[in-house]
Amino acid sequence: MGNLKIMKIFLLIISCCTFFNIVNSITVGGLYSTPGQWKFITKFCFQDQGGHVIMKLFHSLSKDTKILLYSDKNPNYNELLDDIYGNKYSCEQKVSWNNYEFSPFVNNPNDLDWESRMQVKSVMQQRDRFWIIAIADCESGNRTIGGGTGSNVNKKFYAEYVFSLSNNGDHIDSVLSADQQSIPQSQMFYFLLYMIMFVTTIVFIIILKKKQLESKVLQFFILILLVQLISLILFLSNWATIIKYDGPELKYANLFGNIFSILANSLFVLLILMVGQGWTTSLYYGSMVKRMVNLSVSGLLFVFGVIVYIFICFKAPEFNNYIYFYDTYPGYALLAIYVFIIFFFTIGNHISRRKQNDPIKKKFILIFTIVFTLWFIAQPMIVVCAHFTEPWVKFKVISILYQTINAIFYIVLLVLFRPNKNNIVVKILESDDKFGLEIKDYPSSKDKNDLNEKKKDKKFVAF
Repeated sequence: MGNLKIMKIFLLIISCCTFFNIVNSITVGGLYSTPGQWKFITKFCFQDQGGHVIMKLFHSLSKDTKILLYSDKNPNYNELLDDIYGNKYSCEQKVSWNNYEFSPFVNNPNDLDWESRMQVKSVMQQRDRFWIIAIADCESGNRTIGGGTGSNVNKKFYAEYVFSLSNNGDHIDSVLSADQQSIPQSQMFYFLLYMIMFVTTIVFIIILKKKQLESKVLQFFILILLVQLISLILFLSNWATIIKYDGPELKYANLFGNIFSILANSLFVLLILMVGQGWTTSLYYGSMVKRMVNLSVSGLLFVFGVIVYIFICFKAPEFNNYIYFYDTYPGYALLAIYVFIIFFFTIGNHISRRKQNDPIKKKFILIFTIVFTLWFIAQPMIVVCAHFTEPWVKFKVISILYQTINAIFYIVLLVLFRPNKNNIVVKILESDDKFGLEIKDYPSSKDKNDLNEKKKDKKFVAF
């Protein structure tokens, strides 16, 4: 039995070590069956060190079929991006804008079709640039392939393509678009960090329970960590498919990964608001108005955040869910909620602090308010950074910055609630326990009367 457990642990370690390995390029393939139309295939960011497009197979019933590449240096790039799935510009006009094209150049006389293999395009540029890749055959839209003779007259028009895209770099970065590089490595790091924090939180809860002290805050926090871990598992599943197995993107894994991330953020907001108002540390916590506002604000953040994110993803020309949706007009409306929270949090905590007589509790509320006001302020500041960041680095910079800021404040919360006898929170909980005070969500008048009696009998100044 012991050997079986050791073998499972060994296999887990091997899986983590080989997570990012083997392939050196991302492969894209498909069919084209709409002659006369320009069709978007994908968008890829080549880094400044250069990269390659390798046309492994390009087979068509017409020599006029072309696979087209457009650099973001192209003066018509934005017009093309806005009309990826539209008809504002004609097929011929879009084709004329291309920076580079692949054509099938070998004629197969027996089948009256065209084919080429292993054409290579090296990409060299001064900075990271996005490239749009598309396919079109404007000439074949209004005529019969093969000139109207032979067996090819009734054959359905099609073109088939398989090509690979790669950046110069290691096994991970060579597969990824330059705007996504370093994200999988950072997400793996934070996944391991959150696992350590998850285990640490469980240990803290056990210690507090052994001391018969309140641990609701850490129990709530462990739920937030669990949601974050689910989010990262979904993200990493998507990267694993791309990097290890050279497969297509798991768009829905990435989509739901972001939704779970939004949920974790909303739950953390709820926890901060409740703790700041005295949840588990103050007899004065728990008015119905405060509780309803807390739930409403965090619920609105989640629901509105998911709606905005999904709307922006499907509104994006290439249905791209690798975007920072806060840096959009609907996202700015979402940020207004954070502005409201900052005022609600600081004013509410100030009122709660004024009600306290215990200097330890006053000190705790002050520290907690200052620290986590910084977290609330950091949310719109991330958007400011995103707004002034170049598009080819925006996604990876913001993704890593977001995880880093959250991890820092998660650690701060753990430090504040560590079960150390010299810790200010433990002193508060021990003093409440010493005088038989149970902090409830809605303190009764009897609780308050009991507290006043204890103050008189034991000369104890509390709250």
